[in-house]
Amino acid sequence: MSFFSDFQKLKQKTVHLGLRGFKNIGCDYNDYLYFSKVCYMCFDADYFENCMHCVEGKKLKHSCDCTTCEGCELCYGCLDCQECWDGTYLQDCRRVSQSLFCYDCIGCNNCFGCAGLRQKNYYLFNKRLDEEEYKKKVQEWKMKGIDAILAEFEKVKESIPHQWSMFYRTEDCTGDHIANGQRSVECFNSQNLQDCGYMNRVYVVYGLKNTDSYDAYFSVDLEYSYEMAFVGKGYNSSFCFYCEVVRDCDYCFQVFNSKSCFGCVGLNHGENMILNQKYSPEDYEKKKAEIIEQMKKDGEWGCWPMPEGERYDTG
Repeated sequence: MSFFSDFQKLKQKTVHLGLRGFKNIGCDYNDYLYFSKVCYMCFDADYFENCMHCVEGKKLKHSCDCTTCEGCELCYGCLDCQECWDGTYLQDCRRVSQSLFCYDCIGCNNCFGCAGLRQKNYYLFNKRLDEEEYKKKVQEWKMKGIDAILAEFEKVKESIPHQWSMFYRTEDCTGDHIANGQRSVECFNSQNLQDCGYMNRVYVVYGLKNTDSYDAYFSVDLEYSYEMAFVGKGYNSSFCFYCEVVRDCDYCFQVFNSKSCFGCVGLNHGENMILNQKYSPEDYEKKKAEIIEQMKKDGEWGCWPMPEGERYDTG
């Protein structure tokens, strides 16, 4: 019998969580939501408040239909925005307020249908207007309908140079939508990375940065970790799925506040355990080494434990 077979049997007989989340108040019909209040149909996010139909973000308030936004408030239909206020249909904007239909704008207020602007006020389709004329023209365009607005907005977007990648305070990195990164390769929608690779939607909640980690999806505060998915605060761990505060853990599924666990499922405060069985520290290291050696012979070591036809639920 292979390790993956034993692990699969343990997974099948262990109770699984129906919805994943932590320290939420008044949040129904959400999944992978943490530290949030009064939210509905929100997923893969932290510190949301009074939001609905939002996905992937952090510190979002009073917003709807937003994706991958951070520190925004009173926003609707925004994508990849940071620190925006009272915005509608914004994309790749930072510190933009009271604006609609904007792309790649920074530090702008009262802009409509603009792209590529920096520190501007009262601009309509990238043209400067005085305050009264701006308000009048905006109302006129709103009466024309969204199809006419989007058509004109696309013309503006096509008329300006586009950044090849959205980086912010980043050096020696490749990928897209990276903030505060150093020496990281092929990373996307991630923040606070140092010496990492192939990360998607990885950021920080508990600490200051993610370091020396590879191949992770929607995880936070990783260090010396590999092949992690939906993991919060992982250290020197690999092949973990939906685990929180784990150290020296490998091949674990829904394990929390644990260290030195191998092939475990549904544990809380576990230590020196293999397939949910407790060992002494010496016996744990010996048994773990034996299993890894057999896994190498079976071609399992370094692979995800997913039998044919099965896939993990990613929300």
